[in-house]
Order: sequence, then structure tokens, then C-alpha cells
Amino acid sequence: MIKYLTILTLAMFLVVNPVFSQPEPAEKDFKFTIKTNPLSALGGPFWLIVLPLTGEYKALFETAVSEKSSVQLGVGFIGPSVLVNLDDLTSDEEDAEISAIKTSGFRFQGWYKYFLSRDLSAPEGFYVGPHFSFASANIRNKSDETQKIGATKLNINGVFGYQLITSGGFTLDIFTGLGFVSRKWEITGTDWDTDTFKDRVSVSVPFAFSFGYAF
Repeated sequence: MIKYLTILTLAMFLVVNPVFSQPEPAEKDFKFTIKTNPLSALGGPFWLIVLPLTGEYKALFETAVSEKSSVQLGVGFIGPSVLVNLDDLTSDEEDAEISAIKTSGFRFQGWYKYFLSRDLSAPEGFYVGPHFSFASANIRNKSDETQKIGATKLNINGVFGYQLITSGGFTLDIFTGLGFVSRKWEITGTDWDTDTFKDRVSVSVPFAFSFGYAF
């Protein structure tokens, strides 16, 4: 009996030992990320108090430029919000000023990130840095495109955030910060309420997140 137990124990050791003796796989060295946030389609950079005038459909690309820093660029197409689609606005009245509208525009963004985590390298971990964005959009009357609202928005912020990257490459980036925002409106060919669309410069407290893939 002892003989059989000895043989069985030896056999189990020979089978199990190679599994536990194998070295752990090295952590992946990520350098790039590609991200987006589909929720921005609900409300883009232009709002009328709590009413989203636009939605944004964006893509973000990031590359590490050193062990502790990265640069991130973003581009977005501005169209109607999927939450309140102004492009579907219609009227049955023949003399109505607006029968339907068209929303279009773009947005560019840029970040420089300096990563603070000692045991992690860019583009992963806690970071700080400047953030810049510029957006421009037009809301036009389809039946008379001389009637339009033009809008621009400039953001300059100092931000801090955290970027999580799993071993499989899933990426989650969350940030907030403080800065200022400048909004400008231009109303052409219509008597829409100009008091509602006033140029403003105000304090900005951004909060945003995006997710995607690192490689």
C-alpha cells in the first residue's frame, strides 16, 4: 500500500511541478490607446441651458512619448443629439419660419499627460496636464440656409485623471479639472431670440470619461 501511495505521489509531483514552475508571463508594454465615448452622442459641446443642441461622435488616439508622458488627440463630428434630435423638427404650417433644420460641425481636442504613478509607465495610471478643445457648429434652416445659428466653443483646462489598462488591453480614462470656456454665437437671417444666444466666458469644470483599447 505504501509502495502504491509513493508511486502516486511521485506521479502527481511530476505532473503538477512543471505547471507551477513555469515563469509568470511578462506584463504587456502598452504604448498606444484608441478610445471613444458613445454617450457624447446624447449631448455634444453646445447646449441651451439643459437642452442639448448637438451630439458628438468622436475618436481619441493617444501615444506615449516617454516613460512618464503621452500626447492624446481627438477629432469629433458634431451632428444632432440623439436625445433631442433638432433635425427632426418639422411644422405643418406653410408659413412656418422653419420647416426642418440641419446640424453639422466638428471638434478638435488635445492633451499632454504627465503620469505620476511610480510603479506604472505611460499611458497608464494617475496623470496631470493641460487639455485644449475647439468646437464649431452650424444649425441651418433646410429650406433657407441663409438662416442659421453659428457657434464656437473654446476650452482650455488643467486636468488630472486616471487611466486604467487591463492585461487584455481594455482602457478606461476618467478626468476632471479646472479652466475656462469661451462660447460665441452668430445668428444670421432670422429673428431668433439673440438674448438667448449670448457670447460668454466662464469658469470650466470638465468631467469626462472614455474607453477603448490599448496596444
